[in-house]
Amino acid sequence: MISASLKNYMESEIIPRYDQLDTSHASPHVHQVIANSFEILAELNLPDVDPQMCYVVAAYHDLGLLFGRENHETRSKELLMADQKLAQWFSLEQLTVMGEAVEDHRASLSLAPRSLYGKVISEADRDIDFERILYRTFVYGIEKKGLQFLPELTEEAATYMTEKYGPNSNLKFWLSYSKNQQQLERLHRFLADEKSFARACHQTYAAIFNPGQELADGYSITIR
Repeated sequence: MISASLKNYMESEIIPRYDQLDTSHASPHVHQVIANSFEILAELNLPDVDPQMCYVVAAYHDLGLLFGRENHETRSKELLMADQKLAQWFSLEQLTVMGEAVEDHRASLSLAPRSLYGKVISEADRDIDFERILYRTFVYGIEKKGLQFLPELTEEAATYMTEKYGPNSNLKFWLSYSKNQQQLERLHRFLADEKSFARACHQTYAAIFNPGQELADGYSITIR
């Protein structure tokens, strides 16, 4: 599906650059988005979509965060388009489509992505898994906002998840990907059940601050 040389280049030279970012956007997140992209292709049976192009789009989608969060999707596109090594595997037309898809991935954008590739990466990057979103929100609050205590982290998570994923959010789905739909319903149930949400926050907090406990999905954290 993916050529060995392309995969080796992504895995050795591109994806490791994410480990310069905060924990919630480090390489495990990229690998998860890649896996989600392939799941979407398998479920929706999109024969006209090139898996190798989806792979590269996923690998580059957040790389612009190296230069800051603002307009990172455009910086990510610029990094992809400037990578001359990609000409070994893709035409200029393909690179243009991939660059546009990277630029269109951000969930807060109101316009539909310009291609199926943009819609696939947008769905894959949402990664609507309650526990994983909660964990990443805690980590971001700790590393970027200096939060330390469970009540403030719980409030931060509740506010963020309600605004971004809640029933009254502006979240848009561009593809009928059943996993995201089902997981969003599950997330809504947690938001509506204060005790269950608080319990999940307590478990997440304990996992992060207990150095002897292995964290899910290969994540690790250094408290600064």
